[in-house]
Amino acid sequence: MGPVTTNPWLIAVINMTIVFGVLAALGVLMKIIQMVDPTQKKTANPVAAPAPAAAPAAVAASVQDDSEIIAVIAAAVAALGHSAEEIACVRRLPETGWTQNARIEAISVRKECF
Repeated sequence: MGPVTTNPWLIAVINMTIVFGVLAALGVLMKIIQMVDPTQKKTANPVAAPAPAAAPAAVAASVQDDSEIIAVIAAAVAALGHSAEEIACVRRLPETGWTQNARIEAISVRKECF
């Protein structure tokens, strides 16, 4: 028995229909799982929190929590075989450092090309 059809357009339409049908079924399945998710925290009575004053918000915005960044840096140093005690100082550099480094690298690569 030979193939049912040899028309490439019909085969493409059938394949795309199957693919999009499976994607639609997966989307519906994801929505169902989201609705019956037992790990999602349910709030019975949401209470509106009072609006914070403007002054503490401004102070909180200016202070950054770098504890996660410092933990990542310490883990990277430990992965290289050093101890976390060998880190002398961790400080934030000005944002212009990345831009300046990119400009210097672009100029040096340009000089190498010509």
